[in-house]
Amino acid sequence: MRSTVIARLGLALCLALPSLVSAAGGPPDLAAGREGADRARFQATLAESAALACGAGGPGTSRAGSPAGAGTLAAKLSRRAIVGDVVEYSTQIRVGAGPHDVIGLHRVVREIAPFVPRQSGHALLMAHGDAWGFDAAFLSNLEASSPPEAADHALPVFLAANGIDVWGIDFRWTQVPAATTDFTFMKNWGLTTDAADLGVALTVARLFRLATGDGAERIHLLGWSRGGQTGYVYLNAETKLPKALRQAAGFIPVDIFLQTDQADLRQAACARLAGEQAMLDAGTYQSATGTLFDTLGTLAASDPGGASPVIPGLTNEQAALLAGAATYVLLPPGQSFVPFYHFVGGTFDAQGHPTGLAYAPASAWFTFLTGAAPFEPVKILADADSILCGKTGLPTGDHLANVTVPIFYVGAGGGFGTYGLYTLSLLGSKQVETHVVSLSPAAARALDIGHVDIYTSTEAQMLFWQPILDWLSTH
Repeated sequence: MRSTVIARLGLALCLALPSLVSAAGGPPDLAAGREGADRARFQATLAESAALACGAGGPGTSRAGSPAGAGTLAAKLSRRAIVGDVVEYSTQIRVGAGPHDVIGLHRVVREIAPFVPRQSGHALLMAHGDAWGFDAAFLSNLEASSPPEAADHALPVFLAANGIDVWGIDFRWTQVPAATTDFTFMKNWGLTTDAADLGVALTVARLFRLATGDGAERIHLLGWSRGGQTGYVYLNAETKLPKALRQAAGFIPVDIFLQTDQADLRQAACARLAGEQAMLDAGTYQSATGTLFDTLGTLAASDPGGASPVIPGLTNEQAALLAGAATYVLLPPGQSFVPFYHFVGGTFDAQGHPTGLAYAPASAWFTFLTGAAPFEPVKILADADSILCGKTGLPTGDHLANVTVPIFYVGAGGGFGTYGLYTLSLLGSKQVETHVVSLSPAAARALDIGHVDIYTSTEAQMLFWQPILDWLSTH
C-alpha cells in the first residue's frame, strides 16, 4: 500500500490547515453569485484535500515523487438533491498516471444551502463490493420504478438524514468504459490496489472535514461484500503505522469473511482460485460478470416474458430472479462462497422455478442488476480466494491481531451470515459486536434474507440500518 497516502496526513494536519481554511473560509458570498461561490469553494477544498491525500502536496509544494496528475480532480463536482435537505456530491480523483487510474468519491449529507454541508460529529465511508459501485450498490433504490418504500429508501440517505456524514468510494475498475478492449492495465490491480485507493478516499474525506470545521477525528469504515475484504486488508496494513497516523475509527464489515475455519469453504475457494489463475495465465485480466448482470436486469425489465438468452428454458424475468434468489446455482459445483449463497430471498414453484422475491420488489432487484460496472480485475478475485484457500497470506503480512478498532459485523442469513464471524476472532479488537439477521430456519437457508436484501428489502431500515445507525452514534 502506498505509505504516503496515510503518512502525510500527520504533516498535512499541521501545515495544510491554513490554506484549506482559506479555501473554505469566510461567510458565504451574499451577492447574486452565492451558490457559484460556494460551489467553487467546495471544489477548491476538495481539490486541495485530494492533492494532499495523494502525496502531491498543496500550492507551493513539490510534486516530486508523485505520479503525474495524481491528486487532481478528474471530473467536475456534481450535486443532486435527494430528499429534504439531504444531497449527494460526486466527483472523480486521479490516483495515478494511467488513463484509468481514477476513483470516484461521493458524499451524502445534509446541507444548509447548495454546496454548504451541515457539520456532523459522526462520519462514515462506505466501500462497495464486486460489480456495483457506490451509487449502484447503495443508492439503487433511488432509480427503481417501484422503490421498496419511498424514493429515499437507501442506507446512505437514512444515515445522512439522521446526522451521519456519509462518504463513499468507487474503486478504479468501476470507472473503466464498456468499450474498453485492452485490459493489460488491469494485470496488477488486486486487493492492495483497492486498499490503497480506499486509503486515499479516507484521507480526502478526513482532510475535507478538517478544513470545513468538522474536526480531525478519524472516520468509520463500512465495507460490504468484497469491500469488506478490502477493508480488512486496509486495516491490516494500517497497523504498521503509528496510531496517530491511522485513518479508521472503527469498522463495519457487512456480510463477508476474509478467512474461514471451514474446510469445505477453503476447498471451494481453492477451486475458484484455479479458474482465476488460469484466466490470468492466459492473459485475461478482466471479469465481465458485471456485463452479464446488466444484461439480466435490462432484459427482465424490458422484455420479462421473452426467452432468456442467458439461461435457456427460462424467461428473462425468471433468469433475473434466479440469479438473485439462487445465486449459488450459477456457480460451478462446489464453488459457492457459502452454502446456498444468494443475493435476494426468493419464492419458487414446485418445479424449482423462481416466482418472485420474498423481501424486496422484483423491480428494485432488476434496477440493482442494471447498475453493474462492465468489468472487474480478475486479480482481485484471485487475491481474495488465495487468502481463503490458505495458499497465500495477506498481501502486506498478517497483522490482523494488531487491528484494535471497534468492530460491528452485520450479516444476512442467506448471504455470508454467521460464516463471517470467524474472521472477527483473528482480530485484536476488544470491542466486537455482531448483528446477523436470519428470518428462516437453518434448514431453509436457501430462502433466507439475502446479501443484497440488506439494502433493497422493504424492512431493511428496521432490520439492518437502524442497528448500524445506533452503533455509529455511540462510537
